[in-house]
Amino acid sequence: MVIIVIIFTVTLLLAYTPLKVFEGITFSKTNNVKLLFERSGTISGAKVHISLDVAFDGWNTSITGVQEVELSLKSPAVVPFLFENSSILNMKIERIEVSGAEAALKAFHDGSYDLLLLNITPTDDVQRIKILYTSDYQPLLDINTRDPIEWEIASNKNFFYLPPEAYMPVPGLKGNFTVEVESYPEGYTPVGILKLSSAEYKALLPEKNTFHTHGNRFYVLFGKWNVYRKSVAINGKNVNVVALTDEGNVTDEITKILKVYSSYLIPYPYDEMIYIRVKGHAEYSGHGLYGGALATQFNKVVPHEVAHNWFGAYANFWILNEPFATYVSISLNNLTLERVDLWEGLCFSSKRRTPIVKMRGVDISRMSDTTANLYYRGGFILRSLQFVVGNETFFKGLRELLEVCHVKECTKTEETLNLLRKIFENSTHQDLDWFFKEWFYRADYPNFTVSTLKLIQNDGGYSLMLNISEENGFAMPLEVKIVTPTENITKRIFVNSSSVLSVETKEKPIMVILDPNDWIANVNGSSYRLNWEKLTFEKIEKEEMEINGIKIVIN
Repeated sequence: MVIIVIIFTVTLLLAYTPLKVFEGITFSKTNNVKLLFERSGTISGAKVHISLDVAFDGWNTSITGVQEVELSLKSPAVVPFLFENSSILNMKIERIEVSGAEAALKAFHDGSYDLLLLNITPTDDVQRIKILYTSDYQPLLDINTRDPIEWEIASNKNFFYLPPEAYMPVPGLKGNFTVEVESYPEGYTPVGILKLSSAEYKALLPEKNTFHTHGNRFYVLFGKWNVYRKSVAINGKNVNVVALTDEGNVTDEITKILKVYSSYLIPYPYDEMIYIRVKGHAEYSGHGLYGGALATQFNKVVPHEVAHNWFGAYANFWILNEPFATYVSISLNNLTLERVDLWEGLCFSSKRRTPIVKMRGVDISRMSDTTANLYYRGGFILRSLQFVVGNETFFKGLRELLEVCHVKECTKTEETLNLLRKIFENSTHQDLDWFFKEWFYRADYPNFTVSTLKLIQNDGGYSLMLNISEENGFAMPLEVKIVTPTENITKRIFVNSSSVLSVETKEKPIMVILDPNDWIANVNGSSYRLNWEKLTFEKIEKEEMEINGIKIVIN
């Protein structure tokens, strides 16, 4: 019996790994803690588990956290941990435990950030670090933009988000990361946003309150949402549609959008579509996600953000993602001539115009100009291109572009435009360089007018002769509609400076409409104008023009 007890005791002693414990940590003042963290490097192959208990009273968030790290180091290394400390975010390290290694700790602060440098010398094959901490955070007062996704989201009492700086000491580690939200405020639902690259993100739903983040930057969002689910078959593949929103069940509307876009483009490329309604810094704000959409509201934002699953996620066109998504979201969603008229007016809602090829990114400081010149103008250019090459050729070309750029980098604007031009030239056997040069390399718009009109009555009816001019140096095909009391006649001509159109009618024409289907953004075409004092769009009465008793309408 004594021998057995001794052997058992020795076995326990051999298996026991002593703990190195750090408490009451003292921080030394230094300059630029964040730079010191970045210079400390990154250790790969880590296993990290974060456990969180989150409380929120509508203003303050209190977090109790445990971060457990497992390493398999073969030689000494420094493991850095960075966290913020400010008037709205205060993280306190209660205790650090290290096993399987000898450990020494240095701690620094610079007034904005704190840094832990844990020097690990392995004594066992596996080393473990356990950090116990608390964090007090005021999300409604946080105006920092640590990452581009934070341009699109803001917190209130019904929705708040936690950046990683708020819920954990950020480690200089890569590997298998899990974040477990063990408890959270009653009435809220957690969901995650995982950063994939510089401006690409994916929505994550928890598995039993646990998120698998792979070490990438990860946001935990909490909202007073209802959760709606639906499964839909698209091109023989089941897609799970999930909506976290307080707007009611919008899964049918999302399903319709996915089916329509898939019928014109390529089939929806992902297994899920997760819509998350958030509060934003603007009324209409959102971000396309891999397999999802983040938006402040459904109707005016989600169709655009869903389009980014094709133009942005499946194939990345950098700034050209926005014109494509704008075109798709407007053109393929119950488009009417009234909506096209408003779209045309939105193109002119900026006093500063920049050619698309000269844009170097989405300028948040000039968002109204960017929206007009890149989003609305860019999308309308694609509508005009559709008119030039025809519907079937246009959508076939978009499908080819998506497939090519799914495997090829297409983030250089001019190279991508040249690729698009060649795709359509190969399909139409036409030279389209003129179109791309005048629309993507310039920032102005055509100005079509009827300069002269002659009407001659003859035995069989009337002969109408129109001289149609363009005053801003554009060359474009143009539809012209002649309206009589009993018939409408639509002709297509090519206007380069000026062109003459002759039409025979049975009855006297009463109206001539240039661009009746509004394929081209024309200087005097829209009925909408931006009121610069009120910053609102207003519908105006366009000035009527009449020549020889025939009304002239310019769309």
